[in-house]
Amino acid sequence: MERSRKRQPRALGRGVSAEDGATGNGPSRASRLRLMRLGCALVLGVFAFGAPDASRAAEVEDSCVDCHSDKDLLVVNKKLYDYYQDWQYSVHKQEEVTCFDCHGGNPEIADKKGAHGTGLGEEDTSSAVNFKNIPDTCGQCHEEILDSYRTSEHFKHLVRKKEEKQGPNCVTCHGSMGTSIPNVTSVEEACVRCHNDETENHPEIPDDARTILNKFLSIDRFYRYIRVRLEPEERGPFLDKIDARIRDLSLRWHTFDLEEIEKDTQSVLAAIKQKRDEVRERKAEAKAASGD
Repeated sequence: MERSRKRQPRALGRGVSAEDGATGNGPSRASRLRLMRLGCALVLGVFAFGAPDASRAAEVEDSCVDCHSDKDLLVVNKKLYDYYQDWQYSVHKQEEVTCFDCHGGNPEIADKKGAHGTGLGEEDTSSAVNFKNIPDTCGQCHEEILDSYRTSEHFKHLVRKKEEKQGPNCVTCHGSMGTSIPNVTSVEEACVRCHNDETENHPEIPDDARTILNKFLSIDRFYRYIRVRLEPEERGPFLDKIDARIRDLSLRWHTFDLEEIEKDTQSVLAAIKQKRDEVRERKAEAKAASGD
């Protein structure tokens, strides 16, 4: 006698067989009930355990900002609070340079100890923000400025082993979190810390630096005048040359060679003032010719 064969269910789709269908054209009532129970379980699971929180993920991705932006620090640790506020409105923030880029650590760890890691403090000689290491830290982005600074006497004093924290570095003049360009007041205040009558270390330097910087900053005033009033066909070529000279002069400032800086500043200032005078003369001649 021939053995009877048990008929295997015919697959209709993922997770649905012919045994589930009354006609083989779709899921049966039992199958639909199972799907409904599964859906309910998923919904209840979301309510019970919570859906993935995007803000929580962002928090772990940048735990430095989350912790250091705490407004309670204004009372319990104002210095730390001010650091964050300085960074918050700085060009570094705009360029997406964060705590991790300079201090190290791990911004993806929410735990304070894990996020900080080791070697973050300036007292650690291996730290990126140690006084002697700051130029190299800043130089990761400002390479040409670092190259100029390394030629200076200031840098030589900074790296001498017996002279702890002597010689200015980047933050001496520019600050750290919120960087700034020195003005005639701040540059004198920075220089006078070391160059004064008491130390007898070239006490004339603060006043010289202030005078030269004033001339350097005056270049911008003439530059804006020419940019607005010079004819387009002449403006481009002239300002391209001036831009290159201003850029070189900016780098020269970081050598702290005031004699050379003053010479270059005078040269650029004279060239741009001459062009300003030419523009004024042309405007006056045009006005006279028109009879106005």
